[in-house]
Amino acid sequence: MAKKKAPGDETEPGTRQSAENICRRCSGTGKVDGRPCRDCGGSGRVTVIVGDA
Repeated sequence: MAKKKAPGDETEPGTRQSAENICRRCSGTGKVDGRPCRDCGGSGRVTVIVGDA
């Protein structure tokens, strides 16, 4: 089953020219102020576009 797009993702996971990166909002911890990060859904990672798509 494919991972769903989180609010902080630039594109759908698994698409061409995409890669996983550390979430900027929570710095990869998955938490902001003791709560799950809204941008990454608590995973600490977001999907970003790389290259010249």
